[in-house]
Parts: sequence; C-alpha cells; structure tokens
Amino acid sequence: MKKGARRERRRRQFATSKNWLAVGTLAATVMGVGRQSQAAVSGSESASSAGAPAAANLPVKRITIAAGSLEDALKAYEQATGLHVKVNLPDGTLAGFQTKGASGLFSEEEAMRHLLSGTGLSYRREGGDIVIELRANDSVDVSTSPNSIELGQFTETLTDTPQTVNVVPQFIMQEQAVTTLRDSLRNVPGISIAAGEAGAQGDNLTIRGFSARNDMFIDGIRDFGSYYRDSFNYESVQVLQGPAGVEFGRGSTGGVINQESKFPADHEFIRGSLQLGTNAMRRLTADVNEPLDNIAPGTALRLNVMGMQSNVAQRDYAETKRYGIAPAIAFGLHRATHGDITYLHEAEDSVPDYGLPYFGVQTAKVNRKTFYGYAHESYLKTTPDIVTGRIEHDFTNGLILRSTVRWGNYPRDLRVVEPQINTVPTYSVVNGVGMATCSPTAATPCYSMNTPLSNVKVRRAIIARNATEDILWDQTQAIARLKVKNIENNFVVTIEGGRERSRPRSLSYAATIFTPAINPSAEDLLPAATSVGARTYVTSNAYGVSGMDTLKLTQWLQLSGGVRFDYFNTTVDPTATSPKVSQLIQQPTYRGAIVIKPARNGSVYFDYGTSFNPAAESLSLSANNALQDPQENETYEVGTKWDLLNDKLNLNGAYFRTNKSNVYETNPVDTTQVLNVGNQRVQGIQVGALGHMASHFDLIVGYAYLNGIVTNSVLNASPFSSLFKPNDPVFGIYPYFISPNNFPLANVPRNSGNLWVTHNLPWRFVGGFGGNFVGPRRASSTAMVAVPQTSAATPVLATPLAFKSINGYWTFNAMLRRPISDRLEFQANLMNLTNKFFIDQPHPNHLIPGEGFNAQFGFNAHF
Repeated sequence: MKKGARRERRRRQFATSKNWLAVGTLAATVMGVGRQSQAAVSGSESASSAGAPAAANLPVKRITIAAGSLEDALKAYEQATGLHVKVNLPDGTLAGFQTKGASGLFSEEEAMRHLLSGTGLSYRREGGDIVIELRANDSVDVSTSPNSIELGQFTETLTDTPQTVNVVPQFIMQEQAVTTLRDSLRNVPGISIAAGEAGAQGDNLTIRGFSARNDMFIDGIRDFGSYYRDSFNYESVQVLQGPAGVEFGRGSTGGVINQESKFPADHEFIRGSLQLGTNAMRRLTADVNEPLDNIAPGTALRLNVMGMQSNVAQRDYAETKRYGIAPAIAFGLHRATHGDITYLHEAEDSVPDYGLPYFGVQTAKVNRKTFYGYAHESYLKTTPDIVTGRIEHDFTNGLILRSTVRWGNYPRDLRVVEPQINTVPTYSVVNGVGMATCSPTAATPCYSMNTPLSNVKVRRAIIARNATEDILWDQTQAIARLKVKNIENNFVVTIEGGRERSRPRSLSYAATIFTPAINPSAEDLLPAATSVGARTYVTSNAYGVSGMDTLKLTQWLQLSGGVRFDYFNTTVDPTATSPKVSQLIQQPTYRGAIVIKPARNGSVYFDYGTSFNPAAESLSLSANNALQDPQENETYEVGTKWDLLNDKLNLNGAYFRTNKSNVYETNPVDTTQVLNVGNQRVQGIQVGALGHMASHFDLIVGYAYLNGIVTNSVLNASPFSSLFKPNDPVFGIYPYFISPNNFPLANVPRNSGNLWVTHNLPWRFVGGFGGNFVGPRRASSTAMVAVPQTSAATPVLATPLAFKSINGYWTFNAMLRRPISDRLEFQANLMNLTNKFFIDQPHPNHLIPGEGFNAQFGFNAHF
C-alpha cells in the first residue's frame, strides 16, 4: 500500500509539472508545440526503459485507436485497457458522435480525454480503476448547449422553462474567435448594440427594444460596473428575454444577460490560444485546470489569463489594450458540501473612438477612417475587480442550500471626443411668421445641407469623467425538489441584498473647440479644462425576497408562479451646489406560466411577468426625479421549444408583447419637472435554432421581428418647439407641435437576424460561414430634426423635417480550421468579408462604425 501511495504521489507531481511546463511552452512558441509534445513522449519512453518499468514511473500504454465512430472507439478502448466503459446517456445519444482517435503512449485517462476531445462529453472514474462513465460535462452539455443553466433562479431544463432563453455556448464563441461580450451577443436575435452614454461607457445594449445597460449579471449576481467585457473567462453567455423582476430584481424591461464563468473541474487540462490579426491584433489566452486532491480531496484550481492589443480595421488611431486574470479554487467537488472562491480582474487602457458625426440626419460622408479625437489625449481606463465566494450543501432529501457573497469594484477614467456638426437653425418670429436661420458665421456655426463638407467645422465635444462604482452583495437560496401527493413540486426561495455605490466626477471643456470635417488633425494639443465638477456620492441599499414554484400536475401539464418584493433606498450626498436627495422604492413583481408538454422533448407555454425601473436604477438621482414612481413593465409571451436529434438540435419560437408604463418624460411646459406619463410597447416574434451535431455540424441561427412604438407621450417632437404656444391657432399646431405617439422606438430594428454554421470539409478541415442582418433604426423615439437646405432665413413651413436614422446592413464572416497535431490546431477567421461600411453603435449625437475587413490567424493548443 505504501509503495502504491508513493507511486500515485509521483504520478501527480509529474502531471502537475507537465501542466505548468506546457503553459510556458505555449507562451514561448505555439508553433513548436506539436514537435515538443512528440519529443516529450519520446523522452519519457526512453527514461522508462532505462530505469524501472514504465508502469512504476509513468503508467502509460501504447494505444492505437483510429478516428471515426466514438461507439467503435470505446469498444477498442475497452480491449486496449481492460477497463469497462459504461455509457450513461439516453438511448441512441452516442450514435453519431465522432472521435479524432488516439495514437501513441497514453495513460488510461489521457487516452480517454483524447477520444472525447471536441465531443462535448467528459468522463469520471467510478469504483476505483475499473469503470469509466461518460457523462455531460459541467459546462458543455452532450447536446447542443446546456439544457439547464447554472442559475439557482431556474429549477427546470430550458425546454421546460416558460421564457425565451438564448444560450451562446463556448464552442460557438471559439469558432467565431469572439473576444468580447458584445460580439458574442451578435448570435442572439432581438439584441441591438448602442454607443456608450456620456456618463456610462462600456457595453450598452437593448433587448427587445429596451435598454439593458444595467441588466448585466455574472453567475446570477448583478455586474454593476460600466466597462467593456472580455469573453476570456466565459463558459457561456445566456440571454433571458422579457421582464424578469421576480428572478433578478429591478430593471430587466427587455431581459437580462448572464455571463457564466469558468469554474474548476475534477480533471487536469491546459488550453491556450494565440491570435494574430491584420488589424495588428495580438491576443494570448491560457486556461489551466489542476486537481489538488493531494492537498485536499475534491479540491481543484483553475486559472484563466488573457492579454490583448489591437487596432480597429478601417479606423485611424482607435486602439484596444487590455489584459485579464481569473483564478478560481473549488472545494468539495462531488461532495454534499462544496464551494468555490473566484476572482476576476480586467484592465483596459485604450484609445476610445466616438466615430463620426451626423450631418443633418445621416452620417457625414467623410472617409470612414476619419478620427476626430486627440490621439495622445483620448483614453479609456477601466480596472474592475470582482471577488465571489460561494458555498452549497446538497441534502439527501432533495434540498439544496446555497449562499454567495460578492464584492466588486469598478474604477473608470475616460476622456473622449464626440464629433458634432451643428445643423440646428435658430428660430424667430418675423411679422407673425416662424423663420429658421442656419448661419455658418454665427457664434455657434450652423451648416445647411448645401454646404460643402470642406467648409464645415466639426465641434469637438470633449467628454471627461472619472468614477468608481462598487457593490457588496449576498444572495442565499433554498432550492428543493419535493413530491406531495404524487405532484412534483420544484421551488426556489431567494433572499438577497447589499450595497451599491457610485462616485462620479466630470470635467468641463469649452464648447468652441472646432476642427475641419475633412482631414482633422489628431495631433492637436488638448485645451485645458474650464472647470472640474464636484464629485457626487450616491449610495443604494437594497434587498429582495422572492419565491418561485413549479408544479408538475401531470406528465403533460406544469404550472409555475412567483412573487418578489424589493426594497431599494438611494441617497445622494449634498454638495456645495445641491442639497441631499433620496428615494425609497418598495415594489412587488410577479410571474406566472403554464407549460404543456405534447411530447417529452417539447413544450408549449404561456408566460406573464412584470418588472420595474426606479429613477435611481443606474445610481443616478436628482431633485427633479427623486419623487417619481417607478416605471413599470409587463410582458405576455406564447412560445414553444423542441429538442431534436437526441437533443443535438434545439428549436424555439415565441410571440411576445411588452408594455412599459409610467415612462419618464420631461414636462414640455416646465422643463424642471419629470412626469410619469409615457407608455411604450414592443411586440413581435423570435425564432432560433442551436445545433451541435456530428461531422462538426454546428449551427446557431435566429430571427427577430420587433414592432416597437411610443403609445402615449406628452412630449413635443417638433424641432420648432421653442416657438410653440399652447392653444394658439398658428403656433399651437403642426409644425410647432408634433406628438410622438406611434413613433418607432430608438435603436429598435424591425427585422434582425443571425446565422452561423460549420461542417467538416475534405483533408481534415472544418469550415464555418455566417452573417448578421440589422434593419434600419432611428436614433431617437421622440424628436424630429429640421434639415435646413440653405443658410438664408427660411419660413419654418418650408423647412423639411426628418428623423435621425441609421441604414440597415448585412455583414458576413468565415472560418477555417485544421488540426496540426493531436494537441495543436490552426484556425483562421475572416471578419466582414465584404468590407462593408456600417454603423454598429448608434447614438443620438454620434455614430460609431463597425470594424472593416480583417483576418485573424490563430493556434489553439490543448494538453
């Protein structure tokens, strides 16, 4: 027994050394990995033969199993190792799986890992060294994607969850060479990307027509900061569409986005990648997992690291530089009591780009590369730190208790230039007639549409801000699966709460800084700031209590419902120029659904849910909105979900309607007041498919039709509103007053879709192709724009009106990859194949183009 224990310790020490040696090898020279791996095997073989028998030092065998059917390969594995393989999958699931095979000197476990590589399956030892069981990996399911997500708020499989839930699994992100959350979400229909606001740079998205900037979560807890999120630590990205107040608290008008992190596993591995791009990209990632059973049984350590620097194709001066590190340690794996501690640090020091200005209502027709910022004085610096601890106990009676604590700190420092061309006339009344004058010689120059761009000056609106947000949060859940009188009863009770704080400060610059529209100089010196604003201190203390229950009345009928109560208390400390402001919101939310299962692998459902948006939702509160009631949301959804081809292909479709009431609007008569009077509605359909099938046939496709409109508003959408006089027979009607009722919502394309498909090609290649379509969008929901045609004074009635709008577009991407050795593969990704010019991130005052054509070449290694 002692000799066996010493042999096992030596084997673990060797494996640990081998893993960390491999990390250094990857960083030093990815190209040589294949040869080095072969040399290492040869060296081990020589060392074994020179001394003690190989089994005593390194328990390896020569195994030769051909590529092909996984079912046949497992039979060959049994013959080669003498071990019994038990397949713990639904009948027929194993058929169709392919393996790359295994040929060389392997330990029994190494050979099994080779056979399962790329299948989405994993294994475990059972009963010592006798039985190996195949099972679904904790993070990559046997089927298309996880049919359950690692969120305590949901007790049922995704097929039986009465809500549209889109999952972007890791294999899709790897195929597409995704590097950010924003790019991963291009695989989800119904999501639009927008530019950052003045006070909140970072990921800014809309889901089903409503802003989701404050609806980001990491592993079920709010990811509060404003920063651009990298994907290096993602297991998957999940989008839960529709109000989810019961599950997540405030916000979530259109839905929420959950980033599922990588957690330690019970087997050792190393994965890494190197990407080089024609846009000067250099990106290196590593993912190392090491069981630590020799230190404490059931303990494992996982480390993910990333470093990246890149320009932006077809944009001058814009640059992205960031790095990240995400260690995690898990305790008690496969035990009743288990937990983990994770840390995420991302640092960015980039040259931000606010793109191009509007000229009238369209993008100014300048060179797409034109940069209006200051090359050496524009910066975006973010350094979020997030620490999370979780502990869970699984009782034998089906009860699970889980508690999670998180501390997050999000510093942000920004200076960026928003390019603006003023085309807004000055208005006056001459002899009872409204007149519009657009003069290029005014103190604030105005340029009519007939002005050559060579004569146009662009205002450099400098936005400078630094802020720190932080969160301290605890979430405790009780999850149970009980049976009462033959009725399955699955419920979850959540108690969560904590503190969120924001400490922003802004700097102001002169409003008269101009540069030519054509060929601006990015080397200009930055003028000094004219003033430094007082730092604002905002604190929110909040808690929520919720309960959700699913009753499985029969095999074909399920009922579910839930209720939550939120307490949200926000305070803004007084400054030299403003008094203390506070707001207390106490709000319930509800959810109810019915699920009918016509077959085991399908469901049809109806869902109703509510949520709310308080004025201080993003920790921004002022005297004119502190007394306002929350905006309220409700959604109705009818949908169906189906798992086909032994759960390798998932289909879903839904019709929905979301109503938003009590929308905040500035009183058009007294602009110091905010009113709860607006109403908005988005209704439409969504369909999608996700497949992970044999022959590397992967598929993710989606389409969304969104009809979003303003259903009620007291605002005046007329650009001539300064001349408006209520009840006046001339100045009280059109064009001096225009109701925005039935106007489309901003940044909501009526049609959008995505497609990505991969398949085996000859000579061991795998090819991929896909694209995105985004229909036309408007930049504002409640404002029209005057479009002056001349600099001369013109009657208002002769001045054209229009909406700021963004054209629709198609973009296409492609991928090609091929294994070089058992441990190394080459991958090439071609982005924006047609070099399409399009506006990716619209804003009412500026437009950020999407990246032009670029090619990325990379190597993926695994040990």
